[in-house]
Amino acid sequence: MPEDRDWEVYKAPPTRTPVVESTTSLPNPVTFFQTVFNYVIDAPVTFVREWIERQQAKNKFYYYHQKFPRVPDLSECVEGDYLCFFEAEAQWRRDRMVDQEIVEIVRERLGACKHREGPNQFQNCAKELEQLAQVTKAYQDRYGDLGVHGNARTCLMKQKHRMMEERKAQANASQ
Repeated sequence: MPEDRDWEVYKAPPTRTPVVESTTSLPNPVTFFQTVFNYVIDAPVTFVREWIERQQAKNKFYYYHQKFPRVPDLSECVEGDYLCFFEAEAQWRRDRMVDQEIVEIVRERLGACKHREGPNQFQNCAKELEQLAQVTKAYQDRYGDLGVHGNARTCLMKQKHRMMEERKAQANASQ
């Protein structure tokens, strides 16, 4: 095949779109409004947005891993220190959410083990079943019977009553 094309043989097909012939001497109003919009509205907004993005790129802030400092427990708060009460309550709520997630993760592990092992689940998933029993017992001991409106104060009172009952039982057993 020759390297130089014969342009007479391979002619370009004629275009079907007619060429627009401007019959007026006035410019097209659409292009005028587009140009005005670009320079008056779009260019300043784009400049400000890009400037803000450059400033944020200099010092990135990852906000999805918020770390709260540990605050004193409700039993360590001084009477009348309402800020300490509020912070202890917020800490208790965060701890309860973490404990709920721990129970849920252990439950999911047990379900995955049961699904994976099939008929041998009772033998091979005994460790996960024991771990789930321990975790749910600990969760029930701490947060059980508090209800939906449980708070740090009622949880502390529940723990206090449980400790008093254990001491009474221990005293009765030693006699």
